Amino acid sequence: MEIAINKVNNQDVESNAATDSQPGSVSTIESAPSVRFAIVAKTISQVVASCGLEVPGFKSPPRCGDVDRTVRRLSRGSVVAVRIKDRPFEAVIADMIDGVVVCNDMSAERAGKLRNLLWGAATQTGRQQKPLSRVKRTVLVHHPTAEDNIEAA
Repeated sequence: MEIAINKVNNQDVESNAATDSQPGSVSTIESAPSVRFAIVAKTISQVVASCGLEVPGFKSPPRCGDVDRTVRRLSRGSVVAVRIKDRPFEAVIADMIDGVVVCNDMSAERAGKLRNLLWGAATQTGRQQKPLSRVKRTVLVHHPTAEDNIEAA
């Protein structure tokens, strides 16, 4: 069974590291939408598993190019596919969360509670990670020994 949501002309309001970084600056890998998608998918999966619900797989993009989200139910589990490109990341998270609700065929009350729980976890994901240092220091130490041949020119 496949459920599809039609595309809406959303504009990306998130910053794009490739276009808004200054010349010579280095952006962190966490700003890449696909990496953010993977981090949020892992967080959502952990929370859903801790609730004892079916944990779907997440992938991007959907097979069908003209939709934002698809949900496939297979005998071995469900797959939620979400389009990331040209969309606000909040819309991507919303589709991931709604995909979990659809996969678990939840009542409206339970779905609302789960949505609140998953939104809380997803929004805290980025804040829990330690910032990566952009500079890694390297030190090379050489201790000359008696066997070293040191000559002056």
